[in-house]
Amino acid sequence: MTAADGTTVVVVGGSMAGLLAARALSDHAASVVVFERERLTEEVAPRGHVPQGRHLHLLLAAGLDLLRQWFPGIEEDLKVRGAVPVDGHRAWVHQGGAYRARGDWGRPVLCLTRPLLEHVVRERVAATCGVTLESGSLAERVTVTGRRVTGVVVAGVERPAGLVVDCSGRSSRIAQDLATSRLLMPPITRVGIDIGYSSFFMRRSPDDLEGDSVVCIDTPGSFRAASVLPVEGDRWQVALGGVHGDVPPCDDEGIHAFAAALPSPVVGQLLDRCERLSPVATYRFPSSQRRHYEKSPLLQGFVTLGDASSSFDPIYGQGMTSAALQAAALGEAARTLGVLSPELPNRFHRKAAQIIDSPWRIAVGGDFAHPATTGPRPLGTAQLNRYGQRVVQAAHVSLPVARTFNRVLQLSDPPAVLLRPDMLVRVLTSARRSPAVTGDAVSHPRVGLDTPD
Repeated sequence: MTAADGTTVVVVGGSMAGLLAARALSDHAASVVVFERERLTEEVAPRGHVPQGRHLHLLLAAGLDLLRQWFPGIEEDLKVRGAVPVDGHRAWVHQGGAYRARGDWGRPVLCLTRPLLEHVVRERVAATCGVTLESGSLAERVTVTGRRVTGVVVAGVERPAGLVVDCSGRSSRIAQDLATSRLLMPPITRVGIDIGYSSFFMRRSPDDLEGDSVVCIDTPGSFRAASVLPVEGDRWQVALGGVHGDVPPCDDEGIHAFAAALPSPVVGQLLDRCERLSPVATYRFPSSQRRHYEKSPLLQGFVTLGDASSSFDPIYGQGMTSAALQAAALGEAARTLGVLSPELPNRFHRKAAQIIDSPWRIAVGGDFAHPATTGPRPLGTAQLNRYGQRVVQAAHVSLPVARTFNRVLQLSDPPAVLLRPDMLVRVLTSARRSPAVTGDAVSHPRVGLDTPD
């Protein structure tokens, strides 16, 4: 089917997943309507029903590549509005007992708040020919005839559609209703990690940090973590995290104590140096969740994308990029089959499952390094985690390993590239030279002009 066929697509949810799905499908349907339950304004602010919108997000390289294709000039637009490009020359990433080797890690990423990114993408989508955004419109349910979804009900009125795309999040009312009515019951995998976050903004100055960029720190054994990213408005966005009940505090004294317990002093020094600009926002993420639509008999005219399909440990920052890759796969399926094709849901969800597999294995596999994590353990997790520890150690001293590892984390390459014979040899030989293995002293970045190394 082509735009000339008069097909209407309905997207439920104006999240990043919904916006990008609308853009990907706009080339293959006469019209695309996005229903967003929030009444949106021109203000750059978190949406009310998205509590994680107040917390740290990262647009990975694979996601940024797709945004460049869909919205020419968007990277420059985001930079003008304050987004900060970060590459391996400017980043300090402390993991596994030392800092990752700095240098050419490949394509830079953009650091910015999720509200700014959504705002700019929403502007671009709204300006796309054939796309309409209806905010303050809750899609109550889908309408079904036989085994085909034929539209959605909004404010008691049926809105017909040739294809409905559910992007309404992990608590999707549509998914729950379809399961209750036994029309669509995909198997669900849950992995309990119980992450707690405390996030806030601090004032950022050019001489705050040597390298003036990102700091990411983990604590081996305790699974505490901290990230500090430069974002628009000359601010640092800080996120402190812990798992399985080790929830970071939200008071000043507790925050400073949490930061002081990290293996690198940098976050604590930045907290001492920089003025806090916002209240502390908290968030709990009980479990990673995946609905396996690829393993279920599907409804024609209906697909699910983004968190409504899979939501995993957000500490890896892969959710938005995974959604973008899924949106691209949906656009490709629509291009080759047509949006009305009975085969489209099956074709798309098989491809989406392959896309989800990489971030799911990275996130869930890492979560199972903690003994309290519950749920189905992916095959070979223990062996891969042991090798993953060697990769982290090798990345401390080997720039080629750091570059390859970074491309996997950025979802630009599949994890399998770390298992190539040449990379395997490099990892195992380089890991022995890591300061975390040899016991050599680790040199920390300078915070401020008067802070000693």
